[in-house]
Amino acid sequence: MRLALISDTHLAPVAAAFNANVEAAIDWIEAWAPDAVIHLGDVTADGAEDPAQFEHARRVLSRLSAPLHCLPGNHDVGDCPPAGGAKEPAFSPRRLAQFRGALGADQWWFARDGWTLIGLNSQLFASGDPEEGLQAEWLENELAAARGPVALFLHKPLALDHPDATPDHPRFAPPGPRRRLTHLLEGRQALVVSGHVHQHRRRRIVGADHLWAPSTAFLIPDSIQPRLGDKRVGLLTLELAPDGAWRAEMVTPRAMIPHDVLDHPEVYPQVADLPRSSM
Repeated sequence: MRLALISDTHLAPVAAAFNANVEAAIDWIEAWAPDAVIHLGDVTADGAEDPAQFEHARRVLSRLSAPLHCLPGNHDVGDCPPAGGAKEPAFSPRRLAQFRGALGADQWWFARDGWTLIGLNSQLFASGDPEEGLQAEWLENELAAARGPVALFLHKPLALDHPDATPDHPRFAPPGPRRRLTHLLEGRQALVVSGHVHQHRRRRIVGADHLWAPSTAFLIPDSIQPRLGDKRVGLLTLELAPDGAWRAEMVTPRAMIPHDVLDHPEVYPQVADLPRSSM
């Protein structure tokens, strides 16, 4: 099975530069012709505050011919609780309903070529919303029924290098859900794919492979985000073989520009006063 993975597109009518990068990604994906496309979240620049951005994102992504499976990010539906208090709007059931109305289910599964593929809404983690418990129960049931390798897709990475040593930080899944998911995957052939960090990275953590997808939209400079992986804009191809093998490759289409988020206060006014440094 061949998948195209995009993440952190930050689409909005005002975000012309980010929109153009997504168009470049779509052109490349259409030529590659995958079996499906998975969006790992932060579809919109700020759907959590401006729900009109969901319809804009739906129109842009409607050019994709392959089946599209989207997951929400913090910019779409608000953030789950981080340590020290959230800097962004908290998770909102109302925004989740608007996400679903425009972009479809926020948690899903399908099976192909011996693999079980599961999409999770990481913004429900530690939210206290009733749907958090329902999703946890659903995931346990799906994993119990799965035979063979599992690919788990979510917006936030579970861990940096080890679940117990990963900080309680908005960059990662909260500690409680992180530990539960790590436990559920123990003893399985598992691949965990996430976005959110705007960096490409791959690690083997507690017996599972962890893969980070880059952003199509922009890079975050070292002055405001540590360098944990490869800071490039782009997308990922992911090929899943029936024997459980997988192969991922990062692609940066020629027309895609490595924007610095600090150069785009028209989308995020709050970046205007942030310190600058190298990428």
